[in-house]
Amino acid sequence: MAKTLEAHDKLIREIFEGSYQFEIPDYQRPYAWTTEQTEELFNDLVSAMQDSRTSTATTQYFLGSIVLIKNDREPKSSVVDGQQRLSTLTMLFAALRAAMPDAADDITDFLYKKGKASLGEKNEYRLLAREEDADFFRKFIQEPGGIERLIENTEKLGDSRLRYRENASLLQRKIAELSPVDRDALWKFLANDCSLVVISTPDLEAAYRIFSVLNNRGLDLAPIDILKANILGSIRKIAGESKSHAYAKKWSEIESKLGREAFGELFGHIRTVYTKQKQRATLVKEFQDNVTEYNSPIDLIDNVITPYAEVWEFVREADFEATEHAESINDYLSWLNRVDFKDWVPPAILYFKKFRNKPALLNEFFRALERLTYFLAVTRVGINERIETFAALTKEIEPASFKGDLIALTTLALTARQQREFIAALDGDIYRRLPKARMALMLRLEALVSDGSKKQAFDHLSLEHVLPQTPPVDSNWTKWFPDEEARESWTHRLANLVPLHIRKNPSASNYDFETKKNVYFTGKGTSSPFILTNEARSQAEWKPAFLVERQKRLLGILSKHWQLDLNATDAKPNLALEAANG
Repeated sequence: MAKTLEAHDKLIREIFEGSYQFEIPDYQRPYAWTTEQTEELFNDLVSAMQDSRTSTATTQYFLGSIVLIKNDREPKSSVVDGQQRLSTLTMLFAALRAAMPDAADDITDFLYKKGKASLGEKNEYRLLAREEDADFFRKFIQEPGGIERLIENTEKLGDSRLRYRENASLLQRKIAELSPVDRDALWKFLANDCSLVVISTPDLEAAYRIFSVLNNRGLDLAPIDILKANILGSIRKIAGESKSHAYAKKWSEIESKLGREAFGELFGHIRTVYTKQKQRATLVKEFQDNVTEYNSPIDLIDNVITPYAEVWEFVREADFEATEHAESINDYLSWLNRVDFKDWVPPAILYFKKFRNKPALLNEFFRALERLTYFLAVTRVGINERIETFAALTKEIEPASFKGDLIALTTLALTARQQREFIAALDGDIYRRLPKARMALMLRLEALVSDGSKKQAFDHLSLEHVLPQTPPVDSNWTKWFPDEEARESWTHRLANLVPLHIRKNPSASNYDFETKKNVYFTGKGTSSPFILTNEARSQAEWKPAFLVERQKRLLGILSKHWQLDLNATDAKPNLALEAANG
């Protein structure tokens, strides 16, 4: 009977001289250690080697643990946790070999077992990198002379290969700084006095449980890696090894295109499309239990993951292309992406997936979705109600009978009461009530008051109170706003707030209005790029009467854009009519 778990403390020489043939499975992330982590490992090894010279006791230097999927008596070992260390140790062997010609044959044994060419044998490499990098790793790390060629290589490389080159260069430099005696001592210390705890189990599920307990860095595996292993494993059983490899490549291409973080987020959004509720268990379990195509893995990748990944890229990058309405759709998407929550994404990607070839419908939908999303943000609706609202919208979009018409999406339509709540929130203390939403709201207003001819890069900004929060007692501010209660009521509202680059804000905080204008508009001889900020330039004074007029005007701009009516009746809103009038 096969053992379920084995754990042994193994010397490096035992690990790299034939007992294990490591391979990095397709579901692992690319090599990611930076020079900082590699230098820390190298310095620790040198320090431990030097300490061992003065110590009378024989001690082993512990390099941590690795978790493997490995069957009894078979050297093949799939690495669940430990890819980064094993890859970096392999690079260290290669760098030592390049610096120590007399020991090259011995060190090469740690990189591969030489095959007898006369017998048609191939080299058996101790570590096989991920399929995408395996040939590169073999050629530039494990083969003789490879690491020198890699360091001299000036080509533009992808992330993992760039990490290989950077770390190889670092190790070459650090080894060159050692004396020949210390190089020899380091090699012998590494081989004979350093160890890893090798934990092996015959299946992925058990290996991942062990990994989760031992390793809280989150560096190697994530839920998408477990899903990938299971999905590709199912394809392997159903359609064979070559099909599994083809889909592993397809999976990696999608992940690389989106980026690992965004790819992980996508699985959460797909889960929500299917469950339409707040996550209660692990992502892996809920994805497996609720995504109906999960048990048909090829269909899952072809008809769920791939098309959702495509539309997720459009949505998150606001980069949709179409013969019409593309600019408008991307504008709505860019403002949706500015809110501090992503609960709107599941219905967005579902609608996009169903109607991506109908840009006129997409334009109407995302206009209405922006309004609903900002209503929920500005009125500070709680997370549970927010999730339920977007879940209800997803349910309306989901049926095969739904043809995309907004009139059927009642969740998108704001009731008269909701419109009044929205307007009241916009008219109130937005600075203190909306710490997470206030910047997105003010920048949305900024975009609406501009003519759209100049695109702003909204980075490194703050919101400045024109009327200061704490005006000096003897300033014009207290003369213009003698009533403290009235002054307080205006301080944090739309009319008194303007966007500024952060570098300008501190120097202008409590100045009188005239001085503030100079700081705002003549810093380094340039004017502010913001219309809302420049509006103050033409004002000789910043008094209550002007703020009353400005507040009404700005509130009207937002109300018109989001089709809000303070006098709306409780009759059921008609989104199709609203869109036509918009």
